[in-house]
Amino acid sequence: MGYYDPLRDYLMGCEDDEVTLSFARIEEILGRTLPASARKYGAWWANEGDSPSTQHSHARSWYAAGYRARVDLAGGRVLFYRRQPPTPSPAPIEQAGAGRTIALVSCASQKRDHPCPARELYAPSTLFSLSYAYAKSVAGRVYILSAKHGLVDEDAVLAPYDETLNDMTVDARKAWSRRVLAQLGEVSDLQADHFVILAGRSYYEYLLPALKNVTLPLGNLPLGKRIELLHRLNTRFDEAPSGAEGAALWLHRLFERLPRYDWHGIDDIPFDNGIYIVYERGETYRGLARVVRVGTHTAQGRLKARLEDHFLREDRNASIFRKNIGKALLNRAHDPYLAIWSLDTSRAPNRDRENPRAQARAERDVSAYMRVNLSFAVIPMEAPRERLRLESAIIATLHQAKDFAPSDGWLGHYSPEPEIRESGLWQVLGLDANPLTAEESLQLARILVPGMKA
Repeated sequence: MGYYDPLRDYLMGCEDDEVTLSFARIEEILGRTLPASARKYGAWWANEGDSPSTQHSHARSWYAAGYRARVDLAGGRVLFYRRQPPTPSPAPIEQAGAGRTIALVSCASQKRDHPCPARELYAPSTLFSLSYAYAKSVAGRVYILSAKHGLVDEDAVLAPYDETLNDMTVDARKAWSRRVLAQLGEVSDLQADHFVILAGRSYYEYLLPALKNVTLPLGNLPLGKRIELLHRLNTRFDEAPSGAEGAALWLHRLFERLPRYDWHGIDDIPFDNGIYIVYERGETYRGLARVVRVGTHTAQGRLKARLEDHFLREDRNASIFRKNIGKALLNRAHDPYLAIWSLDTSRAPNRDRENPRAQARAERDVSAYMRVNLSFAVIPMEAPRERLRLESAIIATLHQAKDFAPSDGWLGHYSPEPEIRESGLWQVLGLDANPLTAEESLQLARILVPGMKA
């Protein structure tokens, strides 16, 4: 067993979307002490992208369980939060010289009563049907994980049977997994291909060590939550939404398909131009993570630099987002430095009004809040005019929904800016722009949903 496998196994057994563990509890789970760097450096808990090939062994432990990590060094604890299921790039799935995306869907106890193709045999199962539909939307090849037959092509004709891995012993499941890996090795590259596994733990547990690049969209969720999540993932995006509330929900479901990043992962973004969608811990909209800010950049190639302005470069004059977070924090604390923070001190006559010590403290507080509480997704978009238009259109679309509202505990309630308090967004501009048209909505969907036709 690997050093961090006990942490992976513990998280796989968790049903909650957020799990907070103290360093002491993590050491208890591991049965050994954490390295000193884990207690000293936030970078040790970096999520390091979606590919296991780029992750350290400790990061793979929570990634394999479907979580990402956010550390509170001062508090000596770690928040593990459920990853949003990543969606492969909208570029062609199978490219020369690149690993393919292959989906593995587990069989089901509910079956048709006659021989038929595997994709039809298990269709009476709601979970299988939803999983298969999602698999077809993200992968170039789909195989079934059958308790009786091992790895099965979706078109292979099978007769009904009555076997499940859940009734097998550990040794039997290990033998079944070796059989599947041998079959999988004949039709795929276990090291280069990317495997999306839609199955319960008993099906994938002993496959994971042999597969280098794996995504578990359903994690170890209980049945009801798997079905709920798959319904969201399988939302149809080839039809434009209707009504303000319908449009806001449609956007949230569309954005949910995107990989989620935090401040550690800015360099992992695979493109240089686009729109970023920001989420804040504790904020939800109709059961989904609620968007709290939409932004972009004007100069070409500056997407990552703009995100660094917000999360890494401690200069509120270079980031209105940082300035607005800082205003709310200072106002909440009844800090008189709010008056100076609100000024543009990059220019005369305000340049000499900063208090260096108070300024540095406020910048640190903003960084700490943003890094712990904010995450983001990104939409690739090359044309500057298109980026700016869609940025304001998305903001306006969200703002028009009457049920789009912040939680009672949202930091933005302390903002001195009425637009922020009233909109539930860290935005002052764009709220009253023209919302997305039907064609612009479909344009976004075509960018973000693989296989959608123009």
